[in-house]
Amino acid sequence: MTTTTIPGVRSWQRLALTNTLTKAIADRMLLVVIAGLAMGALNLLMGPMYLALEDVLDEMLSQMPEELFAIAGGVDMSTPTGWYTGEMYSIMVPFVLMFVAASSAARAFGGEMENGTLGLVMSTPTRRTRIALDKVMAMVVHVVLASAIIAALTYVGILAAGLDIGFDQVLAIHLMVTLLSIFVGGIAMVVSIVSGRGVVAILLAMLVAVVMYAMSAFLPMAGNDFVNDLAWLSPWQHFIATDPMGSGVDWASAALLAILAVIPPVVGVYLFKRRDVAA
Repeated sequence: MTTTTIPGVRSWQRLALTNTLTKAIADRMLLVVIAGLAMGALNLLMGPMYLALEDVLDEMLSQMPEELFAIAGGVDMSTPTGWYTGEMYSIMVPFVLMFVAASSAARAFGGEMENGTLGLVMSTPTRRTRIALDKVMAMVVHVVLASAIIAALTYVGILAAGLDIGFDQVLAIHLMVTLLSIFVGGIAMVVSIVSGRGVVAILLAMLVAVVMYAMSAFLPMAGNDFVNDLAWLSPWQHFIATDPMGSGVDWASAALLAILAVIPPVVGVYLFKRRDVAA
């Protein structure tokens, strides 16, 4: 495929315009950087904050109802790993990364269908499968980069506070939350292809995320063994209940999340190949 030289456009900009992968990555990079730095900055502060509260943390936690600990992942928040998991990784970090994934996938498909740019791309000799896979790969890159920024700043805060948490423990929880986020991004991809609407896809994907979280957080409180066990139907439970920061990666749960992360994009590529897209 030949490319046309565009006057006044630098080589790296031309590459982004003529390659679907680099274009898709460049389109959402600002969101990735902002989300990663904002969430990472909060995580960075969690280490010094733990030190400041360490002496009174046991007393504070003893006055809290057990239900709050279940909502925070059921971890012991008096420990450094439990503190990070309960404060940041039980809700905030996952939802930020899932929003990055959902926004990347939904805008790459439904958003570009709405503004007509996807039809223009598909009028080139580039195969539909290649276009779809490039956009999926861009979504994965976005999530991994945002997760990496957060992980790096988290570990800086841990080192600054001198907490006994290794970088391998930070990587463990980020592996699990990244896989979960890619799954949600895949759902947004499928919805955006079917509906042709980017915002609708983001909203529905995040609704799925809320339902997954609610099942994981509230079903174990039911006091009924059968209902309690239903929590494991939620992918969120396989992420948080295994306590990856404290106990390391549960590879069975990681394998399940990896499989779930692959299924929606595969379905999305199949649907995209058969979707009518107006130029």
